[in-house]
Amino acid sequence: MAMEKKTTVDDFCFCCGSKNSKGLKLKFIYPEEGYAETECEIPDYFTGWKSVTHGGLLAMLLDETMALACISGGQPSFTVELTVRYIKPIDVGESVTVKAQITGVKSRIVQTEGWIYKSDGEVIAKGKARFFKA
Repeated sequence: MAMEKKTTVDDFCFCCGSKNSKGLKLKFIYPEEGYAETECEIPDYFTGWKSVTHGGLLAMLLDETMALACISGGQPSFTVELTVRYIKPIDVGESVTVKAQITGVKSRIVQTEGWIYKSDGEVIAKGKARFFKA
């Protein structure tokens, strides 16, 4: 069962802001403390080459979801390092699920991991990030 957790967000955030007219307006759930998940149908304006989704969007989805995992774990933070491993391409128009979790906290650094899944459950990208506590 997903936790009902209030997170502090900016209403104009490109990813999750409800007032950003050009944003994705992603909705997040928090299955447990230190975790975050969202779903997204990839808009066609994120085409990178032919009908393939631009890798920058996938990196942004991982970054945002890992940041919200930090917030859900009581560790509001800023990204200081992000590594993305692209496994398979995905076409625009397809739906993805993004999941992330905190994997460790050392002093003021929060370590996270995240995954992007196609609708059939196949992982298409994964990432790791380090965040600096705000």
